[in-house]
Amino acid sequence: MLTFVEAISLAGDRQKQNDDTLGFQRNSAWVIDGATDLSETPVTKTASDASWVAQVANTSLNAWTYGDLREAVRSASETAANAFSYLTRGQSIERWQLPTASLLMLTENESGVIEGIDLGDCRVFALDANGIQTVGGHGGLDDEVKLAASQPDADKPLLKRKAAIETLRRNRASINVEGGRFWTFGLHPACADHARTWTLSLKRPAHLLLMTDGFAALTDRYRAYEPDALVKAAVSKGLQELGRELRAIEIADASGSEHPRFKQSDDATAILLRLT
Repeated sequence: MLTFVEAISLAGDRQKQNDDTLGFQRNSAWVIDGATDLSETPVTKTASDASWVAQVANTSLNAWTYGDLREAVRSASETAANAFSYLTRGQSIERWQLPTASLLMLTENESGVIEGIDLGDCRVFALDANGIQTVGGHGGLDDEVKLAASQPDADKPLLKRKAAIETLRRNRASINVEGGRFWTFGLHPACADHARTWTLSLKRPAHLLLMTDGFAALTDRYRAYEPDALVKAAVSKGLQELGRELRAIEIADASGSEHPRFKQSDDATAILLRLT
């Protein structure tokens, strides 16, 4: 049985919206990370296009009635595409303005095996008596570090630097297209066909930690924990304490000199599950 233990979702900037979301229903769970807007004004006329697409996907997955995971993703994408078309009718939209998100979802099937699907850079760490299993990608972490460390417009916030924004817009325009850089969740239902699918066979009891990259930074960026230690800490300390540790690391390196990045703090979301 897959059960919910705890969840956390921290806004990277408490003066702005949180572009992450998460969900759990019966024996399924997911995390979604809306990709930061690259324009000043959201085309959906909401707090951000990133939070809008994440919330649309979250609502769709909450209404999912089991079956193929690819179809769950495809249905969510179709819903988002139709809603976006309605909201932006008559507007001229550049490809880099299309909202997109990272998404990771898993479910326990009738045989007790964990089935999962993901697009983008969300992560899951699964710990049982046999050790740790990790799924998900680091995304563009290396590219972000290189770009964030570049010097042009160094006096401006990273996401206000002209060179950085131009590069990010070019990169954003090249995803979710056949032959492009990679696929994420977005307004192209074909993203479901390009999603990674996987299974996890775990010895019970086990714990699974689903995360957006902002929370997974504790391992992937800051090296504060190894994956197995992070799951153990989530179980013993709790996600709130780990959230405080994450923000303390980022405040101590507010300039980004030790860990070059686009923002001092990213939205950070995690959900801890127990498998018995």
